[in-house]
Amino acid sequence: MASDATPAITELPPTLDKAVTAMFSKIDIDNDGSITKEEAIKFWGKGFAKINAAAMFNEVDMDHDGNITAKEWKSFWLNVLKHGYKVIEVEEEVIEMMGGSAWVDWNDDRHT
Repeated sequence: MASDATPAITELPPTLDKAVTAMFSKIDIDNDGSITKEEAIKFWGKGFAKINAAAMFNEVDMDHDGNITAKEWKSFWLNVLKHGYKVIEVEEEVIEMMGGSAWVDWNDDRHT
């Protein structure tokens, strides 16, 4: 008997991995492998930059140390996929955010 269950997602699909890695690199201004709130605020520039940065940190900085590591970053996006979002939906939003759009509050049991 075949199972109708969706296989567990254990890693990001290559296209999404590329997009989220590019976004991480764009925010990590000093290229030290972690994102600070200051870097996030600079990334969003004008127009609710502090609110976007705070929302992102509330969802992604799981150890609440004021830095988002690449591991936390990818873990966050994997969690988004595990909550039923389609890869193309997530990719489109990541591309929009890289262009300066606001942080998205995903329905993923994490809250801004």
